Amino acid sequence: MKRKQNRLSMPMNQALAFAATTTVVFLGLAGSTIWHYSQRSTDQDLLVAKSNIILEQQVLIDSLTSANQGSKQALTVEHNKLTQKIRSQSKTIEELQLKSSYQSAQLTRKESDIKRLRNSFQIELDKTVAEQHKIIKAEQAGLAIVRDQLKLESARLQKQEEQVLARVGDVEAWEKKKAAFDILYASEAKEAVHVTRVDDLMNQFNGLQVDLDVMNECDKAYLYRYNEAKSILNHIRTYIQSNNMKDDYYFYVISNDSLITAKNRKLCLGS
Repeated sequence: MKRKQNRLSMPMNQALAFAATTTVVFLGLAGSTIWHYSQRSTDQDLLVAKSNIILEQQVLIDSLTSANQGSKQALTVEHNKLTQKIRSQSKTIEELQLKSSYQSAQLTRKESDIKRLRNSFQIELDKTVAEQHKIIKAEQAGLAIVRDQLKLESARLQKQEEQVLARVGDVEAWEKKKAAFDILYASEAKEAVHVTRVDDLMNQFNGLQVDLDVMNECDKAYLYRYNEAKSILNHIRTYIQSNNMKDDYYFYVISNDSLITAKNRKLCLGS
């Protein structure tokens, strides 16, 4: 009886094992199917998400492309404007360079004319100064001769005085002659003082080294000496006239007085 039950239990066990195996396999297939379905759903969702991202990126790319084209057109317009402006400025620079070259040539020519005029004036001025120096030397030589003559005359008068003193026996006659001699000697001495004074004034005038025929209005030092020379020459003329001095002294005044009354050449040269 036990052996029969064992025989019956073996097929049951096999059936149960088969059922269990079949269940496991079914469950595995079901799980795999569910997993694949779930994975497929996830992949689809991911694909949709990626598609949306790709669409958004494409829209952004299209927007950037449109903006880039607009910027490129704007840059092209700006580049054309800058090119035209550069050409205009280059033309202006060329015109300014031509104008500058022309003005430089004119300036060079004017400087040459001024230099030539200045050289001509300097030559004329040197010639005039040399002539005035000759005149002054001649006058100084004449004045030296006059001074020597005055010295000789003074010596002669002194000798006459000694002779008169030696010959006069009568006191009254001697006093009368002495009084007359004192008057003459005082006159000679006074004239000698006048001569010395005029000599000093003429030396002052000559020391100023001024040509009264030329007035340089822009050189303050020269203009001061010019006015001082005019004042000294007027003083010499007044002094000679007021003291009735010899006509020989008028030559110096007349030679310079004509320069004062003449029309002056007014110039403007740097000091």
